[in-house]
Amino acid sequence: MEKEVDIRYFQLDNLHARVSEDLVFALKNPKFVEYFELPETRAGNIFENDVLQFTDNQREIKEELERWIYHFQNKFQVDETCIIDSTGQEHARLVLKKIEVDEYLSPDEAAASFFTPSFVKERDEVHIQYPYLSPDTNRWVFAYTSPVVLGNDEKPAFYHFEMPLTIFQDMVKKDHGRMVVIDPQGYIIADSQHDFANSENVPDFAEYFPSAYATFQAETIEKMLEQIRTEKGGVMQYQDSEGQIHYMVFKELATFGWILAFEESKELILSEHHTFLGNIQITLVIITAVITGIALAVVFVISNRITRPIVNLRNATKSVMTGDFDVDIDVHGNDELSDLSKSFKEMSGSIKKTIELEKELASQKQKVKSERLSAIGELASRLSHDLRNPLNVIQIGVENLRTVFGESEKTDGSFKRIGKAIDRMAHQIESVLDFVRYAPPQIENYSTNEILESAINMLKIPDTIKINIPSKNITIRCDNKQSEIVFYNLIQNAIQAIDGQDGEITIRIIEQNNEILIEFEDSGTGITDNDLKNIFEPLFTTKHTGTGLGLASCKNLMENVGGMITVSTHPTIFTIYFPKKNIKN
Repeated sequence: MEKEVDIRYFQLDNLHARVSEDLVFALKNPKFVEYFELPETRAGNIFENDVLQFTDNQREIKEELERWIYHFQNKFQVDETCIIDSTGQEHARLVLKKIEVDEYLSPDEAAASFFTPSFVKERDEVHIQYPYLSPDTNRWVFAYTSPVVLGNDEKPAFYHFEMPLTIFQDMVKKDHGRMVVIDPQGYIIADSQHDFANSENVPDFAEYFPSAYATFQAETIEKMLEQIRTEKGGVMQYQDSEGQIHYMVFKELATFGWILAFEESKELILSEHHTFLGNIQITLVIITAVITGIALAVVFVISNRITRPIVNLRNATKSVMTGDFDVDIDVHGNDELSDLSKSFKEMSGSIKKTIELEKELASQKQKVKSERLSAIGELASRLSHDLRNPLNVIQIGVENLRTVFGESEKTDGSFKRIGKAIDRMAHQIESVLDFVRYAPPQIENYSTNEILESAINMLKIPDTIKINIPSKNITIRCDNKQSEIVFYNLIQNAIQAIDGQDGEITIRIIEQNNEILIEFEDSGTGITDNDLKNIFEPLFTTKHTGTGLGLASCKNLMENVGGMITVSTHPTIFTIYFPKKNIKN
């Protein structure tokens, strides 16, 4: 309730302030001063047949002022506007936007209640007259006046206009409770529950304005007036004749000592609170619905502008991951997602070009490598054939010499060294020939253990090395001779890796769903990580006496039968894979 009173207090007080500002603004027109500084105006009023006479100069300025006042009345809620000189003579008057003729300009305004106070005011000061019944409009009005001040501070006249009291009275209208404005004598000037328009032309003040003592309890009004004198406002509670409790909040206005009061019953206050809470609930529901709608709209916009491009970008990424670099992305707009899509498109094109270039380089590299290996193969094949015949002659000659000289301590050591050298050279020649010559594999069913035993019998196994052969015997479909070469090379490499130390070579056969694995594990020193990646490359060797073709030959032979060979280290394990599908029942 106090908030309601504060709001209306500001509005009512501001009404007089705004009207006063409008009046002062109107007086800023220099024609007011110009008119009263004319010599004929200063000379005094001239009448003919009791009608004020005007010279041409006066008439010209007077008409300009009347037009100015007319526009002023059109802009503001003003009933009557007039210019009155110090004798009480009207020089211009407009009533309800109608310019009064000279014959009806009143010479008797000195008797008006606002006349004397108007000349007391200084420049830009405004006198506000207590409400009265206007004789020209027959309506109750406020009168506002301000003097016309010349350059020598003389006040020859004042500007006056009347505003309907109903404007003030309408400002206290409310749809609940009762708001009133009470003057110090106890008359109700404005009342939210009283229609003053029906009795507007009543001339008697006491008859037009109801008595607050008759409307409210006399004791309540007396108490309120007493409290206003000391506190300028307050809150009261009283009980009506029916026992209902009422609350009244009141505050003194800045003009005329009037009191603004707001009265409401306790029952109505409680009802308003329930209504207020209900309105809050409805408002919250509406706000929730609006926010939900906005959220859905935002989600839709985000889906179209953000989510969909992201999904397209994700699908394009998957395509690139599978090797499809020709994926096309629609790029629209200039936002961050569009920039990202453009960058992705450029990136996929760049990757495609890089891969094509790498493929071309790899193809050229492989071609060069193949040509080199082919040339090396032809040369190695000729050299091997050229070396095998003299080597056979040397071997036969050594055997003949051993027969001639017999066995003795002097010759046995030499013959053994020559034999080992011949075997080593023969092995290297065979490695070269195995690598360079290609013979289509003759695939049949063979026993793994038979091939292993044949390969082991071809080797000289040191006494310090133990070979663990698997007890399980499995049939594999392969080329017997080529598989024997693979087994031979892998066991020979294992023996060389142990390098004369005590050690073991373990051979395991593992049967899986689609293939048969044979592992060759040795207890040697192992293979370094740098050597591991080049282990199957032709001509790569870590041994002083090796050709670097043994493992490369094993790789080629395994691939010829649809298998493969792999290696792991720590410990060193070579694994060869024979596909099971080649085995016939």
